[in-house]
Amino acid sequence: MTIQEQVVSGERWVDAVLYLDRTLRITYSPAPSGGAVRLIGELDVTNTRAVARTLALARAAEDILIIDVGRLEFVDLAGLRMLTGLCRDGVAHLISVPVGMRRLLGLLDRADVLDECA
Repeated sequence: MTIQEQVVSGERWVDAVLYLDRTLRITYSPAPSGGAVRLIGELDVTNTRAVARTLALARAAEDILIIDVGRLEFVDLAGLRMLTGLCRDGVAHLISVPVGMRRLLGLLDRADVLDECA
């Protein structure tokens, strides 16, 4: 685990890097109202299983895991299925869902997942 420091709205936050590969980084940010993980980069079939394991470990510290997907540049069907499955099971909420991901969910007739993740 790597620790990164950032300043948000004048407050200092420390992010822990939970996962890192050549295309994706997952960070955890503690917050008074509950922590959140941020997915940065590309989520695809090559890293979906490792990401699922990482998110399961992160969820152990939270009742419901908040997953910020706003900085995902790409997600394939395997990654999308894993994320929507977490929402459907009630263990996670997605925030900052990019327009492209919303469109893909609509095309797959899975826009209902956004309600479950909101």
